[in-house]
Amino acid sequence: MPSESDDFNEDKENCCDSPKISEEDGFYVCLNCGSVFSRILDSSPRRAFTAEEIQKRKSTERVYSPIGPRTIIRGSRDARGTLLSPKFKSKFNRLAKIHRSLTTSYERNLWIALPNLQRLQKRLGIPDIVAEDALRIYTQTVKKKLTMGRSIDTLLSASIFCALRIHGIPRTIEEITKIAQIPKKKVIKSYRLILMEILPHLNLKVQHFTSDRYVDKFNDELGLSMQVRNIAVKLIKSAKENGFNTAGKDPKGIAAAAIYLGSKIANENRTQKEISKLAMVTEVTLRMRVKDLQKYANIIL
Repeated sequence: MPSESDDFNEDKENCCDSPKISEEDGFYVCLNCGSVFSRILDSSPRRAFTAEEIQKRKSTERVYSPIGPRTIIRGSRDARGTLLSPKFKSKFNRLAKIHRSLTTSYERNLWIALPNLQRLQKRLGIPDIVAEDALRIYTQTVKKKLTMGRSIDTLLSASIFCALRIHGIPRTIEEITKIAQIPKKKVIKSYRLILMEILPHLNLKVQHFTSDRYVDKFNDELGLSMQVRNIAVKLIKSAKENGFNTAGKDPKGIAAAAIYLGSKIANENRTQKEISKLAMVTEVTLRMRVKDLQKYANIIL
Protein backbone atom coordinates (compact mmCIF):
# COMPACT_ATOMS: atom_id res chain seq x y z
CA MET A 1 0.00 0.00 0.00
CA PRO A 2 1.59 3.34 -1.00
CA SER A 3 2.31 5.68 1.91
CA GLU A 4 1.63 9.40 2.10
CA SER A 5 5.33 10.18 1.64
CA ASP A 6 5.30 8.26 -1.70
CA ASP A 7 2.34 10.33 -2.91
CA PHE A 8 4.15 13.49 -1.84
CA ASN A 9 7.28 12.49 -3.80
CA GLU A 10 5.18 11.71 -6.92
CA ASP A 11 3.45 15.12 -6.70
CA LYS A 12 6.81 16.78 -6.22
CA GLU A 13 8.08 15.20 -9.43
CA ASN A 14 5.05 16.55 -11.33
CA CYS A 15 5.82 20.05 -10.09
CA CYS A 16 7.75 22.76 -11.97
CA ASP A 17 11.37 22.52 -13.13
CA SER A 18 12.80 24.07 -9.96
CA PRO A 19 10.41 23.20 -7.10
CA LYS A 20 10.78 25.16 -3.88
CA ILE A 21 8.67 23.39 -1.27
CA SER A 22 7.61 25.30 1.86
CA GLU A 23 5.30 24.59 4.80
CA GLU A 24 2.42 27.05 4.67
CA ASP A 25 -0.74 26.87 6.86
CA GLY A 26 -0.48 23.12 7.38
CA PHE A 27 0.26 22.23 3.71
CA TYR A 28 3.31 21.60 1.57
CA VAL A 29 3.29 24.37 -1.07
CA CYS A 30 5.62 25.10 -3.99
CA LEU A 31 6.59 28.77 -3.84
CA ASN A 32 7.51 28.89 -7.55
CA CYS A 33 4.43 27.42 -9.25
CA GLY A 34 1.92 27.52 -6.36
CA SER A 35 1.14 23.79 -6.37
CA VAL A 36 -0.39 22.56 -3.10
CA PHE A 37 0.59 19.07 -1.96
CA SER A 38 -0.49 16.94 1.00
CA ARG A 39 -1.25 18.09 4.54
CA ILE A 40 1.42 18.29 7.23
CA LEU A 41 0.56 15.72 9.90
CA ASP A 42 2.09 15.87 13.36
CA SER A 43 3.33 12.41 14.30
CA SER A 44 4.61 13.35 17.76
CA PRO A 45 2.97 11.46 20.67
CA ARG A 46 0.21 13.20 22.59
CA ARG A 47 1.21 14.61 25.98
CA ALA A 48 -1.29 13.95 28.75
CA PHE A 49 -0.94 14.69 32.45
CA THR A 50 -1.52 11.86 34.91
CA ALA A 51 -3.88 12.20 37.86
CA GLU A 52 -0.88 12.51 40.21
CA GLU A 53 0.63 15.32 38.13
CA ILE A 54 -2.67 17.20 38.00
CA GLN A 55 -3.11 16.92 41.77
CA LYS A 56 0.47 18.02 42.38
CA ARG A 57 0.05 20.95 40.00
CA LYS A 58 -3.12 22.10 41.76
CA SER A 59 -1.48 21.90 45.18
CA THR A 60 1.69 23.77 44.15
CA GLU A 61 0.13 26.56 42.06
CA ARG A 62 0.05 29.83 43.96
CA VAL A 63 -3.21 31.74 44.07
CA TYR A 64 -2.96 35.51 44.25
CA SER A 65 -5.66 38.03 44.95
CA PRO A 66 -6.62 40.00 41.81
CA ILE A 67 -6.54 43.22 43.85
CA GLY A 68 -4.07 44.69 46.32
CA PRO A 69 -0.39 43.77 46.92
CA ARG A 70 0.63 40.29 45.83
CA THR A 71 3.38 39.81 48.41
CA ILE A 72 2.60 36.76 50.53
CA ILE A 73 4.66 36.32 53.70
CA ARG A 74 3.49 33.51 55.93
CA GLY A 75 4.55 30.15 57.28
CA SER A 76 8.06 28.84 57.95
CA ARG A 77 9.08 28.10 54.34
CA ASP A 78 10.28 30.26 51.50
CA ALA A 79 8.82 30.47 47.96
CA ARG A 80 10.57 27.25 46.93
CA GLY A 81 9.32 25.33 49.94
CA THR A 82 12.68 25.24 51.73
CA LEU A 83 12.49 25.31 55.51
CA LEU A 84 13.68 28.66 56.90
CA SER A 85 16.38 28.87 59.55
CA PRO A 86 15.42 30.33 62.96
CA LYS A 87 17.22 33.58 62.06
CA PHE A 88 15.34 34.09 58.80
CA LYS A 89 12.09 32.85 60.31
CA SER A 90 12.22 35.61 62.93
CA LYS A 91 13.06 38.14 60.22
CA PHE A 92 10.17 37.09 57.99
CA ASN A 93 7.75 37.09 60.93
CA ARG A 94 8.64 40.75 61.48
CA LEU A 95 8.13 41.46 57.77
CA ALA A 96 4.76 39.68 57.86
CA LYS A 97 3.66 41.82 60.78
CA ILE A 98 4.69 45.01 58.97
CA HIS A 99 2.98 43.76 55.81
CA ARG A 100 -0.32 43.22 57.64
CA SER A 101 -0.15 46.63 59.26
CA LEU A 102 0.30 48.35 55.88
CA THR A 103 -3.00 47.04 54.48
CA THR A 104 -6.00 49.26 55.17
CA SER A 105 -9.53 48.18 55.99
CA TYR A 106 -10.54 49.36 52.50
CA GLU A 107 -8.06 46.94 50.87
CA ARG A 108 -9.05 44.05 53.15
CA ASN A 109 -12.70 44.62 52.33
CA LEU A 110 -12.04 44.55 48.58
CA TRP A 111 -9.92 41.40 48.88
CA ILE A 112 -13.03 39.64 50.17
CA ALA A 113 -15.58 41.43 47.98
CA LEU A 114 -13.97 41.06 44.54
CA PRO A 115 -13.90 37.23 44.45
CA ASN A 116 -17.51 37.22 45.68
CA LEU A 117 -18.48 39.64 42.89
CA GLN A 118 -16.81 37.44 40.28
CA ARG A 119 -18.67 34.40 41.67
CA LEU A 120 -22.03 36.19 41.51
CA GLN A 121 -21.27 37.50 38.00
CA LYS A 122 -20.53 33.99 36.76
CA ARG A 123 -23.61 32.44 38.33
CA LEU A 124 -25.94 35.25 37.22
CA GLY A 125 -24.41 35.46 33.74
CA ILE A 126 -24.15 39.25 33.66
CA PRO A 127 -21.87 41.15 31.21
CA ASP A 128 -18.44 42.46 32.23
CA ILE A 129 -19.48 46.09 31.80
CA VAL A 130 -22.28 45.61 34.33
CA ALA A 131 -19.89 43.92 36.78
CA GLU A 132 -17.45 46.84 36.40
CA ASP A 133 -20.18 49.35 37.28
CA ALA A 134 -21.28 47.18 40.21
CA LEU A 135 -17.69 47.20 41.52
CA ARG A 136 -17.50 50.97 41.06
CA ILE A 137 -20.71 51.41 43.05
CA TYR A 138 -19.53 49.03 45.77
CA THR A 139 -16.13 50.75 46.15
CA GLN A 140 -17.95 54.04 46.75
CA THR A 141 -20.04 52.43 49.51
CA VAL A 142 -16.81 51.23 51.15
CA LYS A 143 -15.17 54.66 50.85
CA LYS A 144 -18.22 56.32 52.41
CA LYS A 145 -18.12 53.67 55.19
CA LEU A 146 -21.65 52.48 54.50
CA THR A 147 -20.53 48.90 55.17
CA MET A 148 -20.84 49.43 58.93
CA GLY A 149 -23.48 46.98 60.16
CA ARG A 150 -24.06 45.53 56.69
CA SER A 151 -22.65 42.37 55.17
CA ILE A 152 -20.41 42.45 52.09
CA ASP A 153 -22.67 40.10 50.10
CA THR A 154 -25.74 42.23 50.83
CA LEU A 155 -24.12 45.40 49.49
CA LEU A 156 -22.65 43.50 46.54
CA SER A 157 -26.07 42.14 45.59
CA ALA A 158 -27.60 45.61 45.85
CA SER A 159 -24.75 47.05 43.73
CA ILE A 160 -25.31 44.40 41.05
CA PHE A 161 -29.06 45.12 41.02
CA CYS A 162 -28.32 48.86 40.65
CA ALA A 163 -25.89 48.22 37.79
CA LEU A 164 -28.45 46.04 36.00
CA ARG A 165 -31.06 48.77 36.36
CA ILE A 166 -28.62 51.40 35.08
CA HIS A 167 -27.92 49.37 31.93
CA GLY A 168 -31.59 48.51 31.41
CA ILE A 169 -31.24 44.75 31.82
CA PRO A 170 -34.52 43.32 33.21
CA ARG A 171 -33.35 40.96 35.95
CA THR A 172 -35.48 40.52 39.06
CA ILE A 173 -34.19 41.08 42.57
CA GLU A 174 -35.47 37.61 43.46
CA GLU A 175 -33.00 36.04 41.02
CA ILE A 176 -30.10 37.83 42.70
CA THR A 177 -31.17 37.04 46.26
CA LYS A 178 -31.71 33.38 45.35
CA ILE A 179 -28.15 33.05 44.01
CA ALA A 180 -26.59 35.12 46.81
CA GLN A 181 -28.75 33.39 49.46
CA ILE A 182 -29.58 36.68 51.20
CA PRO A 183 -32.99 37.84 52.51
CA LYS A 184 -34.78 40.06 50.00
CA LYS A 185 -35.60 42.76 52.58
CA LYS A 186 -31.92 43.35 53.37
CA VAL A 187 -31.01 43.75 49.71
CA ILE A 188 -33.90 46.19 49.14
CA LYS A 189 -32.75 48.32 52.11
CA SER A 190 -29.18 48.41 50.78
CA TYR A 191 -30.50 49.18 47.28
CA ARG A 192 -32.43 52.21 48.58
CA LEU A 193 -29.36 53.35 50.52
CA ILE A 194 -27.23 53.20 47.34
CA LEU A 195 -29.90 55.12 45.40
CA MET A 196 -29.80 57.98 47.91
CA GLU A 197 -26.12 58.09 48.89
CA ILE A 198 -24.03 56.74 46.01
CA LEU A 199 -25.68 57.12 42.58
CA PRO A 200 -26.14 60.94 42.75
CA HIS A 201 -22.38 61.38 43.30
CA LEU A 202 -21.59 59.06 40.36
CA ASN A 203 -24.14 60.83 38.09
CA LEU A 204 -25.90 57.52 37.43
CA LYS A 205 -29.64 56.92 37.13
CA VAL A 206 -31.57 53.67 37.28
CA GLN A 207 -34.28 52.75 34.80
CA HIS A 208 -37.66 51.80 36.20
CA PHE A 209 -38.96 48.81 34.28
CA THR A 210 -42.55 48.58 33.15
CA SER A 211 -44.41 45.34 32.63
CA ASP A 212 -43.61 45.50 28.88
CA ARG A 213 -39.90 44.90 29.54
CA TYR A 214 -40.63 41.80 31.59
CA VAL A 215 -42.90 40.45 28.86
CA ASP A 216 -39.90 40.03 26.54
CA LYS A 217 -37.87 38.34 29.27
CA PHE A 218 -40.58 35.86 30.28
CA ASN A 219 -41.53 35.14 26.68
CA ASP A 220 -37.94 34.17 25.79
CA GLU A 221 -37.43 32.05 28.91
CA LEU A 222 -40.69 30.15 28.31
CA GLY A 223 -39.78 29.52 24.66
CA LEU A 224 -42.98 31.11 23.32
CA SER A 225 -43.47 32.63 19.88
CA MET A 226 -43.48 36.31 18.96
CA GLN A 227 -47.23 36.06 18.47
CA VAL A 228 -47.67 35.45 22.22
CA ARG A 229 -45.38 38.38 23.00
CA ASN A 230 -47.31 40.76 20.71
CA ILE A 231 -50.67 39.68 22.15
CA ALA A 232 -49.38 40.19 25.71
CA VAL A 233 -48.11 43.70 24.94
CA LYS A 234 -51.41 44.63 23.26
CA LEU A 235 -53.38 43.35 26.27
CA ILE A 236 -51.37 45.50 28.68
CA LYS A 237 -51.68 48.56 26.43
CA SER A 238 -55.42 48.07 25.96
CA ALA A 239 -55.98 47.62 29.71
CA LYS A 240 -54.10 50.84 30.52
CA GLU A 241 -56.07 52.78 27.90
CA ASN A 242 -59.34 51.52 29.45
CA GLY A 243 -58.43 52.75 32.95
CA PHE A 244 -56.32 49.95 34.47
CA ASN A 245 -54.25 51.59 37.25
CA THR A 246 -50.86 49.84 37.56
CA ALA A 247 -49.63 52.02 40.45
CA GLY A 248 -48.54 49.89 43.41
CA LYS A 249 -48.78 46.67 41.42
CA ASP A 250 -45.76 44.48 40.71
CA PRO A 251 -44.91 44.79 36.98
CA LYS A 252 -43.74 41.16 37.00
CA GLY A 253 -47.22 40.02 37.98
CA ILE A 254 -48.85 42.06 35.21
CA ALA A 255 -46.36 40.73 32.64
CA ALA A 256 -46.91 37.15 33.82
CA ALA A 257 -50.68 37.52 33.54
CA ALA A 258 -50.37 38.98 30.03
CA ILE A 259 -48.10 36.10 28.98
CA TYR A 260 -50.59 33.59 30.43
CA LEU A 261 -53.51 35.10 28.50
CA GLY A 262 -51.42 35.44 25.33
CA SER A 263 -50.39 31.78 25.47
CA LYS A 264 -54.03 30.77 25.86
CA ILE A 265 -55.13 32.87 22.87
CA ALA A 266 -52.27 31.60 20.66
CA ASN A 267 -52.85 27.96 21.73
CA GLU A 268 -49.36 27.71 23.26
CA ASN A 269 -50.66 26.84 26.68
CA ARG A 270 -48.49 27.24 29.77
CA THR A 271 -49.68 26.46 33.29
CA GLN A 272 -50.17 29.11 35.95
CA LYS A 273 -47.69 27.29 38.17
CA GLU A 274 -45.00 27.36 35.49
CA ILE A 275 -45.43 31.06 34.72
CA SER A 276 -45.71 32.17 38.36
CA LYS A 277 -42.58 30.21 39.27
CA LEU A 278 -40.65 31.86 36.45
CA ALA A 279 -41.92 35.35 37.31
CA MET A 280 -41.37 34.68 41.04
CA VAL A 281 -44.89 35.73 41.99
CA THR A 282 -47.56 33.70 43.73
CA GLU A 283 -50.32 31.97 41.79
CA VAL A 284 -52.87 34.07 43.70
CA THR A 285 -51.22 37.28 42.43
CA LEU A 286 -51.16 35.86 38.91
CA ARG A 287 -54.89 35.04 38.99
CA MET A 288 -55.73 38.52 40.34
CA ARG A 289 -53.78 40.21 37.53
CA VAL A 290 -55.42 37.89 34.97
CA LYS A 291 -58.86 39.03 36.21
CA ASP A 292 -57.77 42.68 35.97
CA LEU A 293 -56.58 42.28 32.38
CA GLN A 294 -59.72 40.39 31.39
CA LYS A 295 -61.85 43.14 32.93
CA TYR A 296 -60.10 46.15 31.38
CA ALA A 297 -58.95 44.59 28.08
CA ASN A 298 -62.36 42.92 27.48
CA ILE A 299 -60.91 39.42 27.02
CA ILE A 300 -63.16 36.37 27.31
CA LEU A 301 -61.54 32.93 27.22
